[in-house]
Amino acid sequence: MNDERQEWISKRAYGLWEAEGRPHGKDREHWEQAARERAEFEKVALPEHLGRKKNSIEADAATRAAVASSRHTHPDDRLEAPSGC
Repeated sequence: MNDERQEWISKRAYGLWEAEGRPHGKDREHWEQAARERAEFEKVALPEHLGRKKNSIEADAATRAAVASSRHTHPDDRLEAPSGC
């Protein structure tokens, strides 16, 4: 498992643990749920760039683009504050 993927799973598992009120003894359950979510994310949002080897800069850019497209936005879009703020 690569470091970036493991870090994502770790942070997601921690978030699940916190969201459930920090229960004791559910760390494996949270980790497995986070790993399943990551696997689904990779299957759905990242398939176009998983087929070929890329350097880390290309992979990071492709990941940002995939995440942005899954949110129906462009990675270069910038949110502007509503007028009057």
